[in-house]
Amino acid sequence: MSSGYSSAPSVSHTSSEADLNRIESYEDGVDEEASDEQRMCGLSELVTSCLTSSKSSRQKDSFEDDDDVPIEIVGTLKKSKSKKKKQCPPNITIEKKIGNSSPFLKSSQFTDVPPTIRFYTKGTKVTKPARKIQSRLTWCHNSLLPIVMRQTLSASHFTIVDESLFHIGYWGRHLKSAQYKALQPHQKVNHFPGAFHIGRKDRLWMHIRNRLEHFGEEFEIMPFTYILPTDRQELLKYLETDVNRHVIIKPPASARGSGITVTRKPKDFPTTATLVAQHYIERPLTINRAKFDLRLYAYVPTFEPLRVYIYDQGLVRFASVPYNPSVTNISNKYMHLTNYSINKLAEADGIANKPVPKWALHQLWDYFDQMGVNSQKIQKEIEDVIVKAFISCEKPIREHMSRFLEQEFICYELFGIDIILDEDYKPWLLEVNISPSLHSGTSLDVSVKAPLAKDVLNLAGIHVPPSFDKLHTADYSCRPRNGTKTREQLVKEASWVAAYRDQHGAIDNRIFKRLTPEDTRALVEFEDELDRIGDFKLVFPTAQTAHYQKFFAEPIYMNILLQQWQIAQEGDRSIGIDRLEQLCRQKHMQSDQEISF
Repeated sequence: MSSGYSSAPSVSHTSSEADLNRIESYEDGVDEEASDEQRMCGLSELVTSCLTSSKSSRQKDSFEDDDDVPIEIVGTLKKSKSKKKKQCPPNITIEKKIGNSSPFLKSSQFTDVPPTIRFYTKGTKVTKPARKIQSRLTWCHNSLLPIVMRQTLSASHFTIVDESLFHIGYWGRHLKSAQYKALQPHQKVNHFPGAFHIGRKDRLWMHIRNRLEHFGEEFEIMPFTYILPTDRQELLKYLETDVNRHVIIKPPASARGSGITVTRKPKDFPTTATLVAQHYIERPLTINRAKFDLRLYAYVPTFEPLRVYIYDQGLVRFASVPYNPSVTNISNKYMHLTNYSINKLAEADGIANKPVPKWALHQLWDYFDQMGVNSQKIQKEIEDVIVKAFISCEKPIREHMSRFLEQEFICYELFGIDIILDEDYKPWLLEVNISPSLHSGTSLDVSVKAPLAKDVLNLAGIHVPPSFDKLHTADYSCRPRNGTKTREQLVKEASWVAAYRDQHGAIDNRIFKRLTPEDTRALVEFEDELDRIGDFKLVFPTAQTAHYQKFFAEPIYMNILLQQWQIAQEGDRSIGIDRLEQLCRQKHMQSDQEISF
């Protein structure tokens, strides 16, 4: 196999606080398909102002696209003092479908849990909420907010506002870690602090390599990678053993195919600049003689407990020149690279006589089925690769989050996963993008990304915020919390983690005998999340994923709880939901302590 694991040297890497500062200085947030216009936003000052809702006056930006939702500047409201409310949901009425209009809100399955806002694609007529509610539906403007996302927000009566004004949502570039401390509990942002641990190619490989050293071939999910210049000598030894070997050189935080080279020449391996060199898949699977890769979308609402969803649709991206490798054409980027941002230029460059093709993911599965290839098996193997990638990186992300994030529920993230299949149909992870482009330049892009934008926002569970004068006093006791756990919760977590270790991963339903308020909050959030799943598929945890628990760097109580919950609910979810509803009616979630932010 061209991955080269059997002949790979042993290399160790460590990180430091200085590394963190250096890493966060990289521009690592924008995916390869993002347009140049989308990449122009990025000033940390803008993002900080956007998230802290400062009252400073700023000039609003202008949109250049005709289809953009216009900015409407709303006034700042004066805050007044108020007492804390003990009721969890905002005091609003659930809107129902009126005539041909679709409902604006979706009810929770549980008593005293607030509804979430429903999102739709462009052109859907949605019931208009009361004026008091609509005045709170504001989203932060920035030039990375894609058109399909703006259209989805507009359908649900959101107004795009200047960054200096009150807003409940942000979709844009990855923030600096310290900026997460300024987030308020009513806000939602589309990144986690520390996501660079999976979004940077060097960090991703380091964490997968760590799991590879513990579990061997079970983690041969990514072509073997060298971090240069540290691993330069080991790379040279690898290439010396076979003149037909090549590596693909990439900057660790680049996008859109920038700086990528296929080579075996030592002069291309830096002695100072940081790059990664990945074993080149010499025998890729081809369709119509062209090399291709897959862009899939993974959604993570939380890292503790870790939950991973994969979107039903994706893109298949082709090279524009038939794959016929030789010494003379190894530098032909139109043959060896599948990045759409590169291959879309092939026709203009006279390399191809027609635009480079792109498929929707379901077309690939249909093609395999017609060819007698088991597409279901390939999909399961891809899911395995994706879950293992997140498990490899979850610990450093969790640790980073604990330093910079008060409450995890204000974050969610959509990841772009790039996969290539070799001639044996084995999937290999190429990279993970922390800001996958939702730029939609073709009708195919729109057909995939517009529903994706809608389903991401629905799955995120965005609530109507409390009144402006109660933002800092509202009761968020329905939401799982990361800090200020009760003694009862800490004792239960410690005892079950110890039992998990002592019993070598064997856990039974006794973990549910006494559900704490925190247990209940986590399970209620999860069940409501599943009720908004759209075209996403939950791939972790499921009733069949218990064996993945051993791959985690350390046992985490909430992972154990949710995994066992999935096993227990496999036959009939209504039993567990009924129990949670009974606890909600008893106001069990609010019984441990009062929440204040």
